Amino acid sequence: MKKLLALLLALMFCLPAFAAVDWTAMTDEEITAEIEAAQAELASRGTAPAAEEQGYKALEKGSKGDDVKALQKRLIELNYLSGTADGSFGGKTASAVSLFQTTAGLTATGIADAETQEALFASDAPKAKVYQKLQYKAMSRDPDSYEGNLYKFDGKVLQVGESGNRIWMRVATRGGYNDVVYVTYTRGDNEGRILEDDRITVYGTSEGLYTYETVLGASVTIPKIDADSITVK
Repeated sequence: MKKLLALLLALMFCLPAFAAVDWTAMTDEEITAEIEAAQAELASRGTAPAAEEQGYKALEKGSKGDDVKALQKRLIELNYLSGTADGSFGGKTASAVSLFQTTAGLTATGIADAETQEALFASDAPKAKVYQKLQYKAMSRDPDSYEGNLYKFDGKVLQVGESGNRIWMRVATRGGYNDVVYVTYTRGDNEGRILEDDRITVYGTSEGLYTYETVLGASVTIPKIDADSITVK
């Protein structure tokens, strides 16, 4: 919306008749169509608004200044970037931009183009998920207090099963058979398989406790995590 407003102001300045249109009665799609028609007319006259008047300027590694500082402040506000906004676009800022792009469903380039900035500064921009370190004993003792929260942990895959892209695993958080977590995960189409003995990092949501029966008939209850993502080391 901010980009649309910037375009409207620039085109109203160039085309007086354009300012007389009742924009409040039009949808975003209709406004966009009118803008494109006006831009085409101005281009034919050789008087199209300058690129910087049409919205956000792309920011990337090496960019500096107040625009970068504003970008960084917004990334910090949404938990994608830590530290302070120094106005210098470096590697950390590029990584934060990439993470936001992935979360927002955009192509992860690390470059804050106009589309990325429009999504980032929108009032409904998605916040980054913040995963806490899993506290196994505390979660096992009082699962209701942890259910629904985000956690991450490292572990070794003891057992894994698959049904299409849906996976279930028993993962030992200390490498042996102690402190085992039951993990479910939907693997992406381009992701490789997860195998027994793999060392992985799990990021996911606590779903309380899970109870299963061993081959010897014993009942075992362990914490359960539904994973958002899994990294194989």
